[in-house]
Amino acid sequence: MQSLLLVVAIAAVAFLYSSVGHGGATGYLAAAALLGLSPGVARPGALWMNCFVAGIAVWRFQRAGFFDSKIFWPLAAASIPCAWLGSRLHLEGGSHALVLALALIAAGWFLGWGRREQADVPTRPVALPLALLVGGGLGFLAGLTGIGGGVFLTPLLIFLHWTPAKVAGGISALFIVVNSMAGLAGLGRAALVWQPVFVAAVLVGIAGALLGTHFGVTRWRTDIFRRSLAVVLWIAAGKLILTGK
Repeated sequence: MQSLLLVVAIAAVAFLYSSVGHGGATGYLAAAALLGLSPGVARPGALWMNCFVAGIAVWRFQRAGFFDSKIFWPLAAASIPCAWLGSRLHLEGGSHALVLALALIAAGWFLGWGRREQADVPTRPVALPLALLVGGGLGFLAGLTGIGGGVFLTPLLIFLHWTPAKVAGGISALFIVVNSMAGLAGLGRAALVWQPVFVAAVLVGIAGALLGTHFGVTRWRTDIFRRSLAVVLWIAAGKLILTGK
């Protein structure tokens, strides 16, 4: 029963998160915590799922033209080594989880309902020093917490007026993949997952991502996309509050 519930949860998480260009690590970790899976299995498992699910999002979003390499590469160049470094560290305590949860709740409201823009287009050029700082900071945070970092990057890209919402989703998808791979590399042999349920989880995750990215790229309007992202942020915040990690 535990394995069945986990597979169903992964399918739902993959569908929802991939629709906004995310891999879903926060959702997978929440499901694993609620079902009593050990962190030693949950953390690398979530990173592997990130690679598969966000990888499909990369393919879908790039095919639809929702990507900007000039924004992505400075972010990735700084984030990859920082994600590896963060994955080598272990953070104790739950105070950081509460701070991150409050930030996600505020970001979700701000993006989904807090303001109205005249047009969903970039209005400011990307500042290279700031892009490197953002990439490095989010990469380190991603490695430290065992996620891909897209849940933080997407709202930040929109807030800075660097890119439209769906392009932000495409950038974040690849950002998640490279950070997750760096995090797995930092875990070393602990990144290897041998649980039999993992194969089923990957298959349903891929199916959920194929469906979710289809709706995210081709069917949903920008306002629905933004509010879907807000829901994703609140799910992540709820996970942090409930589990403290």
